Amino acid sequence: MIRFFLTLAALIPCIVTTAQTSGLILPSELKREQIIRHKAFTLSYNSSYVQPSWVTYMVTKAQVNENDKVKGKYLPDPEILTRAATPKDYKDGGYIMAQYVNYLDVKQQADAIPETFYMSNITAMKLAYYNHIWLKTEQLIRLWTIDTDGLQVVCGPILNDAPFTTLGDNNVSIPERFYKIVYDPKNQKAIGFIFKNGMSSGSLSSFVRTIDEIESETGIDMFPALDDALESTLEATVDLSKWNFELIE
Repeated sequence: MIRFFLTLAALIPCIVTTAQTSGLILPSELKREQIIRHKAFTLSYNSSYVQPSWVTYMVTKAQVNENDKVKGKYLPDPEILTRAATPKDYKDGGYIMAQYVNYLDVKQQADAIPETFYMSNITAMKLAYYNHIWLKTEQLIRLWTIDTDGLQVVCGPILNDAPFTTLGDNNVSIPERFYKIVYDPKNQKAIGFIFKNGMSSGSLSSFVRTIDEIESETGIDMFPALDDALESTLEATVDLSKWNFELIE
């Protein structure tokens, strides 16, 4: 888990602008969930599980220094209207507080970093899985941006695995599996992954799944705004030859 030694002196309230969220194709809206739009990412919040069903954001080829740590403080998401997690829920639970949207991927956007420390963007992950699978996948996605103008990522827990073990007084669900989808608008290609929380080995390519498979597991239409013919083509198959896994494996 990334360690944060200092705290941000002030966090600026969220002001949503079209420019900061443009280009994202939002997954389908889900019943009894709250859509929350922040500067660099948008999520669908499920208060029953105290988890987002999906989080989506753009990763660009702006240079990222992965050793350039930032100051951070975990805070409640001011947009959430219902039950929410607190850092206390994670105390002595055996899981780390992991970010769905890594601050490294949005740090070029003004005032976006503090929002990545909102509890709505945090989930329970085993440390070994986080270090060896989740972070490794994020690093690979950044490398993939070299050959395009930007990649849209959609990620989250597979809530259809419920019921879950929970953490703390707010009954924060501990996901058993996570999914991550990468869509390249310029080159019209997409790839998906499903990971088991706690696993710490295996080549990233071994976790590849089609978007159709992920949609079946989650019950979420990931790219409803795409042309139907294009959506069917992108989601039905994955051509591994179009994605360079050798960059990191």
